[in-house]
Amino acid sequence: MKTTTIGGSDAEGRTSITAWPSQPRTLQRSIGSHTIRATFDVFAVLASIPFLVLAGIAINRHNKEVNDDDWKRIQRGMSAAVTAFPILFAAVTGRMTRAVATWRLERGAPLGTLEQLFWSNTIMSAITTQIFMKSFNLLGLGMIALWALSPLGGQSSLHIIDTDRDARISSVNVTYLSSQFPSEFTTGSDTQSGVSQLNAIYLSSLLSPQSSKESTMDIWGNVKIPAISGLGPPLNSSGWREVDNHTSLTYTSLLGVPAQGSEAGSNTTFQIETSYFDIDCYDLQRKVGLIPLLGTSNLTLSQNDKPPIINKTVDGTFLGTNGSEGCSVGPCSPSWSLGINQYVTNHLWGSYGLFPNISGNDKTYFTDKPILLFQSRYWSGERYDSTLAYCHINQVYVEVFITCISTDSPTLQCAVTAMRDSLRPHPARDVTPFIFPGLITNFAKNLVVAGSGHAGTNTLTERYINNTANPLAADIKDNPLFKLPKQVLSERLTQVINTYYLGSISTMAITGNMSAASDEQRDPGPFVRFANGTQVAWEPYRYVVNPGWMTVFVVSSVVMLIAAMYTAVIMHITNIPDILGYVSTLTRDNENSAFPHGGTMLDGLERSQLLKDMPVRLGDVRAGEANGYLALTGSGLAQRAERDRLYE
Repeated sequence: MKTTTIGGSDAEGRTSITAWPSQPRTLQRSIGSHTIRATFDVFAVLASIPFLVLAGIAINRHNKEVNDDDWKRIQRGMSAAVTAFPILFAAVTGRMTRAVATWRLERGAPLGTLEQLFWSNTIMSAITTQIFMKSFNLLGLGMIALWALSPLGGQSSLHIIDTDRDARISSVNVTYLSSQFPSEFTTGSDTQSGVSQLNAIYLSSLLSPQSSKESTMDIWGNVKIPAISGLGPPLNSSGWREVDNHTSLTYTSLLGVPAQGSEAGSNTTFQIETSYFDIDCYDLQRKVGLIPLLGTSNLTLSQNDKPPIINKTVDGTFLGTNGSEGCSVGPCSPSWSLGINQYVTNHLWGSYGLFPNISGNDKTYFTDKPILLFQSRYWSGERYDSTLAYCHINQVYVEVFITCISTDSPTLQCAVTAMRDSLRPHPARDVTPFIFPGLITNFAKNLVVAGSGHAGTNTLTERYINNTANPLAADIKDNPLFKLPKQVLSERLTQVINTYYLGSISTMAITGNMSAASDEQRDPGPFVRFANGTQVAWEPYRYVVNPGWMTVFVVSSVVMLIAAMYTAVIMHITNIPDILGYVSTLTRDNENSAFPHGGTMLDGLERSQLLKDMPVRLGDVRAGEANGYLALTGSGLAQRAERDRLYE
């Protein structure tokens, strides 16, 4: 194409343009023009294919198991489609409406039809064109529907396929450790064979990270039981209280209740009955010296089958054990001790079955509540200073709702999600194993030396009570436990006693060997309890095609493909030049001498190329008359329009 320049004037006074057609020529297009159009036609057709391929892949994957790499590729394809589809749809469909308008122009069509076709090139313009032209007809509705496919087709690509998995709901039998099973300390001296394992579990719990102490499970995956007294009021008349595991909870023990029956890869819910000791220290003081404890040898005891006979220690004394640990100069007493002021005289080890069962956690058996004594040496004070606490000890019976959720880790994440007071019959709350002389002395003498260090220093238990987050950071001598708030001492002493006692029921069960521990029992019935749970097992993820969105996407893609092919056919059979929408078209058939004559066979774009340097103006060509006349002409041949002048 030659460079277009403004020339002189022809014989009729019209402006001459360099390279302007001076001779008539046919409407046959050049090879170059055919090549360009064919290239656009092929591109338009090919632009539709990837979307149909994406739809085909999605349909092919429907209901098949998900492959992670394959799913990532599909997601990348959908993400690309949501951006590319509206752009390509607008390019292909806009070209089609222009071609159809030109084709209709060749055959003769109402001007309104041409305007509807040409100016409906987006969803908004399709709507506004019908409104401004007041052409509410089938063509207008068709154009709106056609252009609505542009945003719908793009958005639908994100939703044509997704992944999902089905849940398989079934009943499951859960076996859990009974808190009512006798502690190993009820068997006398034979327990010494298992104390080392118990101490290892106990000390590991005391030294576990703070995140584990605050977790819903212990370090062996057992579910820890919160204190029901620290929860909110019951939700309804059934007595259930919600447990919010996203808040700071006070757990009754550093060890949880072992339970088995939940399968990895599934979610399980079940309810269990359990109990824990609750210690309430009502008197906490600094005292000179320790209160000597009475051993079983100082009491008159018997063993028979008669109903339990309760006796009190002499005022100011307590049943327990003073214990001993090695010192360089001989035996020394441990730095802390436990004792109780009421005991059963005719049952050394005892059984819960000796006492009547009641309902609820409010009723008591004793006229005067049993008192648990806690005392700890304060080595940094005066020579005989100590912490002394008088506490009430109760056994709280609860029904617990547990939810176990499958995660990416091999261990299920379990937590107590609701609790209520047990509705089953059980002994009164103040009946605990510690009223039996054999158990309290055996239990206390082992607990107080667990984690003991050098004589004249506090044990790890005392250091834990002083600093639960990091017991090793607590001083080995400077542990003034009497400075703690009574509630804090009560909570920490509750954790210590529950942890050691629960571990003493079965160290094997605590560490994950419930079946082996149960097999060792002659009668496993009292050792374990059974609960019916609901298990939701998840099937593998599968591809799922969304029929609605898939239909929209396929229809939009097919319409784009048809539009591309239809455009190629229409443009091939259309003879007239493409002049719609070009400013240069306003110079056609214009009698103004500023514009060259002829060139009717030129496309709008060709005409624009030749006239691109010509200045034009829509101005007043009758400036000297009373009424003006607006027309497109050369910018020097018309005056600028004025707002207040009258125009024909």
